[in-house]
Amino acid sequence: MISLDPLIDLLTPKPPSFQQGWFRNVEGAAEFAQIKPEALPLPACWVVRASEKSSHAGERAENVTITLDLVIAVENARKHKARAEGDNLLLAYRRAVKDRLLGWEIGPGKRPMKYVSGRVLQYTDGDMYWADRYEFTTLITNYLPDPPAYQGIRKQGTDL
Repeated sequence: MISLDPLIDLLTPKPPSFQQGWFRNVEGAAEFAQIKPEALPLPACWVVRASEKSSHAGERAENVTITLDLVIAVENARKHKARAEGDNLLLAYRRAVKDRLLGWEIGPGKRPMKYVSGRVLQYTDGDMYWADRYEFTTLITNYLPDPPAYQGIRKQGTDL
């Protein structure tokens, strides 16, 4: 019902205050479904629609809550220190994304984005995948009225 392309466009450019390199890819669910971890340029981010929940708001009107996951993938490699740097790097990306999204409205008449939760998807010795869940609510009123009932064929014109 609502395109998530504006969200991808928002996350594509690097924030001016972010110190590390930004995401090499910010893409949608179709690209996430096709990933091959060994071929990925990291860091990367995917916007994946998780669910939609609707509540009746009147004739031809629904309040729709759209829930989405922002999947962030970073390298999880040991450096010269005794521990992996992936956790701190992941935290930096998560904070930068959260700073951009909290309170942001995906379009006119949409309610601001809210953070819901986060969870690990996968940790390996080479990379890590994390999903932060966000949601926003919007009023959908673009439903068309039902057409009138069928009443037969009406012929029109002068040469009938």
